[in-house]
Amino acid sequence: MRLLGLHEVDLRSYVLALVPNWADAEEILQDTRLRLWDQFDKHDPAKDFGGWSRSIAYFFVLTMRKKRGRHPQFERQEFCDVVSQAFAESAGQSAERSHAIQYCLDKLDEAKRTAVIRYYSGQETIAAIAADLGRPIEALKAVVRRARLKLAECVEKQLSQESDA
Repeated sequence: MRLLGLHEVDLRSYVLALVPNWADAEEILQDTRLRLWDQFDKHDPAKDFGGWSRSIAYFFVLTMRKKRGRHPQFERQEFCDVVSQAFAESAGQSAERSHAIQYCLDKLDEAKRTAVIRYYSGQETIAAIAADLGRPIEALKAVVRRARLKLAECVEKQLSQESDA
């Protein structure tokens, strides 16, 4: 579950790049999660979990393409191959960025970190978060905006330090 959580955003982005229809992408993601769960004991921990999860999703994309036949939203095979290659090449960069984001989030004070996480989770409205935290909506937006700028600066600094090392 932890590994899937770490790679969920990349996996979702990958599937949505191949299948632009949200409902179809969600179906593929659900099938992929179930297959990952069923076959987790076959995963080699020395290998990239993100790559493994994308390869499973890729086969579900192909299966849906076959079921749907010639549908305009399912591009040619070459398109799927190019997108898959691009994601494979950028996987290391995504992991570095994810680690930098987590490091920088940990540096924020707890109140700001909680506000940012809740705001960007997409599971609550800004009004609900503001009410729960006892802040006006505009004040919460300002806190999130300042925290986001601070996070962006921190992430870029971390990534540049890692590339210099």
